[in-house]
Amino acid sequence: FAHLPRIRTTQRSLQFLSAGLREESRKFDAAAALADAFPRVTPAWPPLGRDQYIEAHTLMSGYLLSTQGDRMAMANSIEGRFPYLDHRVIEFACRLPPSSKLSGMREKHILKQAVAPWVPDQIRARVKQPYRSPDSQSFFAAGQPHPLVVEMLDAGRVRDAGYFDPLAVARLTEKCRSGKAIGFGDNMAFIGILSTMTLHATFIAAGTT
Repeated sequence: FAHLPRIRTTQRSLQFLSAGLREESRKFDAAAALADAFPRVTPAWPPLGRDQYIEAHTLMSGYLLSTQGDRMAMANSIEGRFPYLDHRVIEFACRLPPSSKLSGMREKHILKQAVAPWVPDQIRARVKQPYRSPDSQSFFAAGQPHPLVVEMLDAGRVRDAGYFDPLAVARLTEKCRSGKAIGFGDNMAFIGILSTMTLHATFIAAGTT
């Protein structure tokens, strides 16, 4: 269950694909592929344990620690130290019962209890405030798109690349430009499209490797 909302949100981005790729995408079952990739994960495991195992082997190692950790640190000659990733901490956490990790919808339950003598109640009890990387609004100022957006999402360029539907991309870009309420799905789609077109221009259209 924990991963289905993310899969469904991501699937909304398929509407921006070109007709050919959209048809190909219908042959792919993301949830089934995820289950097949982790044969070790069985119903005998607690639901939270299953979720944590999959999260650690997909989102954390393949995305968070790479794009938001190692790559940024190495690009700027910084050595990151992450105490909660120490193998002894991880091994201890894996031995804890689910109730120590999650109390209802209260995350990091045992950690918040452990720091109670030093951390004020209003901080331990406040609603989680996740940080996010810059999203679509970072590419628009006073209703004007960044030059990169104008260049990479040009209708002709989008059509020639063959990944996306130019009309759908144009509608999404206009929605972002107008400042209308942009949801998580739209943000993810816009950044994904812009990133794909930039990679295409840099490594495929330019003939570089």
